[in-house]
Amino acid sequence: MGSLQDQLLKAGLTTEHKAKVAKSEKRKAQKKKKKKGATSDVSDLQKHIEQTKQAQQQKAEELNKAKQAELKEREQVARVKQILEHHNQDEIRGNVTFNFTYESKIKELDVNAQTQQALAKGRLAICVLEGQFYVLQDEPARKIAEVDEKYIVFHVEDDQKDKDEDDPYADFEVPDDLIW
Repeated sequence: MGSLQDQLLKAGLTTEHKAKVAKSEKRKAQKKKKKKGATSDVSDLQKHIEQTKQAQQQKAEELNKAKQAELKEREQVARVKQILEHHNQDEIRGNVTFNFTYESKIKELDVNAQTQQALAKGRLAICVLEGQFYVLQDEPARKIAEVDEKYIVFHVEDDQKDKDEDDPYADFEVPDDLIW
């Protein structure tokens, strides 16, 4: 007895051409199946897909964090700029030069005598934003310092609290307008 194909040919239910086509399709399907099985496993493919998804998700989270940090920085700068522009002391200009250090360089600001004394006693502070200097009162300067200390260039802290009771020179004020 032969194969099923031979039996169908003898019975006249199929032709030789149809038998050859069916044989070649069967061979092609087996080859294809062998190739798929040899190159990829379903579990390996799923693992690869999961790893790719996790990598994409981690990258998206990092980008989101970077965007949030940039947004927060812009918000801080906008808040500081608003405080500086609103509380800037414009009437401070005068003919007395006030020296202070900024980025390891000595900077000069022309102020009046009253402003010079207020700066020396800590009632006023000098702040910087985008290379421009602003003179503010103590309270707005403290608000800016809460946001970030880098905007405060010069601010004398009030040291009235830490005075030594036994200091023999406590009654003598140190002049801050000495010219050498």
